[in-house]
Amino acid sequence: MVTMKDIAAAIERKAPLQLQEAWDNCGLQLGHMASEVRRVLTTLDVTPDVVAEAIEQEVDCILSHHPMIFKGLKSINMGTMQGKMIGDLLCHRINVYSAHTNLDVTGGGLNDEVATRLGLQDIQGLEETGRDVAYKVAVYVPVTHSDQVRKAMGDAGSGHIGNYSHCSFSVTGEGRFLPLEGTNPFIGHAGSIETVQEERIETVVPKKLLGAVLGAMEQVHPYEEIAYDVVALENAYDAHYLGRIGNLPYPLSIDAFKEVLQSVFPHSQLRWGGAKVEQVQRIALCTGSGAEFIKVAAKQNADVYITGDVKYHDMQLAKELGILVVDAGHYGTEYMSQTILKGWIEDAFPHGEVEVIESESQRDFFFEV
Repeated sequence: MVTMKDIAAAIERKAPLQLQEAWDNCGLQLGHMASEVRRVLTTLDVTPDVVAEAIEQEVDCILSHHPMIFKGLKSINMGTMQGKMIGDLLCHRINVYSAHTNLDVTGGGLNDEVATRLGLQDIQGLEETGRDVAYKVAVYVPVTHSDQVRKAMGDAGSGHIGNYSHCSFSVTGEGRFLPLEGTNPFIGHAGSIETVQEERIETVVPKKLLGAVLGAMEQVHPYEEIAYDVVALENAYDAHYLGRIGNLPYPLSIDAFKEVLQSVFPHSQLRWGGAKVEQVQRIALCTGSGAEFIKVAAKQNADVYITGDVKYHDMQLAKELGILVVDAGHYGTEYMSQTILKGWIEDAFPHGEVEVIESESQRDFFFEV
């Protein structure tokens, strides 16, 4: 049986909650972590139309990008739109879980997806939001099982340094122990001191993966009682970024670039502003509402910056800085979040334990007349 806890864990392995901004409210919005989940609906926003769709489709969980609840609720008034949604969701036992800025920031998340669809190369983060706390994990393993333990820890995410994975260091020595009465040692007998050829395996682990790495190690380690150390490191580890910046393989004229944008953002009503340029190659982007990073994009020599929710004076600033800005809309730059969430759940449950459908009722709140 797949539970809401399993669904949350699948999302948080990809987009840990600690990556969210301080003002955000990611995670379980409504429901119970122990409830069974067989059918999931993914969406950008939780709206009355989406709730009605979820009820009609008989789903057990809505996965959204934008949190349904941003601020604390003082009351649940069924006469309000939000109150009625909460009441309907509770009546039909539908859980709601949101992955917002953690989905924006994480590697392989929303901003990386857009950068990939644009065909960017040499992709880097745009604005740093923080760095991982890292730990050194050292575990003592009999030499007969060292490769198995080392691989399990690496597969769970330990040993990532730059563009290298499964990095570790090992040294061989003698381990000694005295099994006491009531123990069931893998090697030796109770009451006799044992000396065993062991390896000390050292590797580095980011905080977000520490539990998973230790769990993987414990599953394959042969000892009844495992000796290991976890030491916090002072040196910096992986940085996290909002937005991305990269280069097209070759410069594009504005007309050619417009065609690319219309393909990548088919639901956007593109608005162009700032400085007029003849061609573009270095592209910066931040999905959703990212006008605050226009200066950052200009400082990193971007020819164009793509985001949403751009105001008049933001475009004035862009013109002064000499950078083209394309407002592709909040919805237009983030609608594919529901596709990403769908893919993550399907990857986590590859044998069809959970059916995932994308919302067909979600629409942009802006429209043409």
